[in-house]
Amino acid sequence: MTRLPSTRRGRRSPERSADRADRADRADRADRADRVTERLPARPAAAERARRIREERAAQRSRLLPQQQRVEERRARRSAQVAARKARKTRKARKARTAERRAVLKAARPADRRFRIRRRVALTVLVLLLLAGLGAGAWLLLARSGLADVESVEVTGALTVSREAVLGAAGVETGVPLAEVDTKAVAGRVARLPGVGSVQVSRGWPHTVEITVVERTPVALARTPQGVTLVDATGVAYRPAPEVPPALPMLGFGAVGPDDPSTKAALAVLTALPPDLRAQVTTIDVDNVATEPTVRLGLGERQVQFGAVERVDRKIAVLVPLLTEEGTVYDVSSPELPTVTR
Repeated sequence: MTRLPSTRRGRRSPERSADRADRADRADRADRADRVTERLPARPAAAERARRIREERAAQRSRLLPQQQRVEERRARRSAQVAARKARKTRKARKARTAERRAVLKAARPADRRFRIRRRVALTVLVLLLLAGLGAGAWLLLARSGLADVESVEVTGALTVSREAVLGAAGVETGVPLAEVDTKAVAGRVARLPGVGSVQVSRGWPHTVEITVVERTPVALARTPQGVTLVDATGVAYRPAPEVPPALPMLGFGAVGPDDPSTKAALAVLTALPPDLRAQVTTIDVDNVATEPTVRLGLGERQVQFGAVERVDRKIAVLVPLLTEEGTVYDVSSPELPTVTR
């Protein structure tokens, strides 16, 4: 039996023949290219070629640089404009929020003010009520419990005025609540005593009433229907002088009182004199009471025409050295022209 040739082997043989033919053709072309290359002139060196490339690139960069700068400047301007617009929008939004907040606060302010006022009034009323309650409780405790009753009355400052007279005028009873003692009424009663200039009455807790007396100090004497009377610096003739009167100047006018013009003028000059000169004054007389009181001082056998009460310090400054001269009458009523009569 005869074997038929394989169909697959028959197909592979032409393909292999084609591949061998293709490889042979490529080799032939490469050989021809080499021969042509050998006949061409030599190409420039690699260094020269690199230099030309660098020069071309530098020229391109020099041409592109101004354009890039202008592009960057435009981008920067655009960015600045965008940022400025955003900042303006932010400020406007902030201002709008602030204005809205202020409007809300302004609308709520009257209500807040009324609330604060009501709260303060309520707190004040509450504090007052608490204080009133505490005060009432303390008053009841001190006045009704017997823990702070009057047990003693202390008197200080009474020298010429007797302590018994002060206690009798005060009229404070022991055993009564100290809180119920009327200190003003007690002071008023004690102040009416002759020789008492001023009085201060206070409570010395828990059981004492304290009375402080300031007595009158005599500065002159005056003849009254009751006899020679002591006169203090305010012009009050408050007590008969003792049988041997103190060495004080005698007022030569009858109507003595704190509101009398003659008394005011005489005591104003007397209290302004230096102590050593005041001790030499024995009498004080006042003339021209209806128009302008003028004062005359008696210094034993010498007389001083002092004149009106005006410019007292100037007249005294002139009188003190003037008295060192011999004379009987010294006139300083006009301190610019003082005179001495011998």
